[in-house]
Amino acid sequence: MSQVDSSIGGKTGINTNYGKNLIGSFYQPKIVISDINFLKTLDRREIICGYGEILKHSLISNKNFYKFLNKNFSYIINLKSPFIEKAIYKSCKIKKLVVEKDEKESGLRKILNFGHTFAHAFEASLGYSKKLNHGEAVILGINTALKFSYKEKFLSTNEYNLIKIHIQNSRLPFNIKKYFSLKDLNKILYFMTKDKKNNSDKINLILLKKIG
Repeated sequence: MSQVDSSIGGKTGINTNYGKNLIGSFYQPKIVISDINFLKTLDRREIICGYGEILKHSLISNKNFYKFLNKNFSYIINLKSPFIEKAIYKSCKIKKLVVEKDEKESGLRKILNFGHTFAHAFEASLGYSKKLNHGEAVILGINTALKFSYKEKFLSTNEYNLIKIHIQNSRLPFNIKKYFSLKDLNKILYFMTKDKKNNSDKINLILLKKIG
């Protein structure tokens, strides 16, 4: 997760009872070192969490990168060289280019929150418990944002199905019913209204027009 996401961008946020990352600052590091060998100490669940952010970066910025992920998912998730290195490098490069253009998230940087409005609300609704890790919540959030994009006719049927099949075939967490029931809806919506992207009492969503 940190190698492909939080190590880049300078955000230092903490969670509160009101929502995720609502208190914090921007503080850029002097250097970031990404060592692939450390990934071998993680279990599969944590690797999948990191993959959620990699997938997000491909969807918002680079269709060719998405095709690479789709073709080589099993190599990446099993930390095979040179696939895992390329996945991390490309993912970091996408985030770097966005952050350089909009460090303080006044506009463009909000695209990095694709899937996160839902994801942060899912995490908060479960009290930031181990039942749902951040990367798993992001994949659930991406899936939900994709359905929303498709329903609102931003995303074509073809591209929607392409991503949906990738998520399902890769056995990534996609079934929201495993974590929530209808009685949780108001709690989820409450946390969505507290999302840091909102600048009114309405919920601000990042949606997808097409892959990349």
